[in-house]
Amino acid sequence: MLVSALIAAGPPSRIVEEAIDGRLELVLPVPVMEELKRVLMEKLAFDSERWRGVELLLADLAVAPVSVPEGPIEPVTGDPDDDLMLACLVRAGVEALVSGDRKHLLPLGTHRGVRVLTPQALLAELRAP
Repeated sequence: MLVSALIAAGPPSRIVEEAIDGRLELVLPVPVMEELKRVLMEKLAFDSERWRGVELLLADLAVAPVSVPEGPIEPVTGDPDDDLMLACLVRAGVEALVSGDRKHLLPLGTHRGVRVLTPQALLAELRAP
């Protein structure tokens, strides 16, 4: 979701705008930031300065970074990277994970109290009375 939010207008970028406006808290586990950096720099050719701008923006928006839990990570999604991220979010006690991953994450619906929502679904909830 973050890659989409940073490169195009649409629901993912509106989620980031909601965080900027203080209507939701952004939680960014350390593995998410590492993967975001890899994708932006290696696949989308962000240079170091542009990455640093993204990193500073997200650090300013996010609550304290969430580190990786100790011990084995429960296999839940079929993707070890997604399992790691989900374990971090469960550890942090977040209410919702916003994702466009229809293969591994969205089918879960909920895992250990973390709801998995599309950006569109979260935006609809934020606008509901």
